Amino acid sequence: MDGDQEGASALSDVVGDRLRLVRERSGLSQRELARRASVTNGTLSNIEQGKVSPSIASLEKILRAIPMSMQEFFSGDAEAPASVYRADQFVEIHKDRTHYRILPLEDASQDGAYLARQTYAPGAKVSSEWMIRKGIVAGFVMSGELSLTLERVEYRLAEGDGFNFSTHRSHTFQNSSQHDCTVVCVSFNT
Repeated sequence: MDGDQEGASALSDVVGDRLRLVRERSGLSQRELARRASVTNGTLSNIEQGKVSPSIASLEKILRAIPMSMQEFFSGDAEAPASVYRADQFVEIHKDRTHYRILPLEDASQDGAYLARQTYAPGAKVSSEWMIRKGIVAGFVMSGELSLTLERVEYRLAEGDGFNFSTHRSHTFQNSSQHDCTVVCVSFNT
């Protein structure tokens, strides 16, 4: 075997080993990853065993199914973010009679992206002064009622209603009812 073939073989082994590691850390079987990436299970198996070296386009297609960028894949540890988070891993914040359970979205390619369950106690009021960053927030009311004042226009939201707006707009959330209101929302910086 000449030097070029040895180098290609060693690269195939590295890519294969790394892909297997990333797949396993993501909790995916070979069959499931192949299905998600629209490649055959045999192709994926051959790549992981270092028998074939995937093209850049093929590797990108497989990594999108994890999901993971090429940069993340070839970084030092190649560790995929966790897919499952236990209750004790959420960030909890209590502010102004509102309870936030926040799950940072580390794989969203956006600094400050998060998914949160917010519980507004009766009388709770949260204004835009608390959210000083520019971004987008969207969510829906899971239970109870919530008042959203968006640039001096008030909207009454009931269970099943949703919202989506830029956080640079003046806004206030308020629970004027006698019962807790639970909202699930996502937010990210722009």
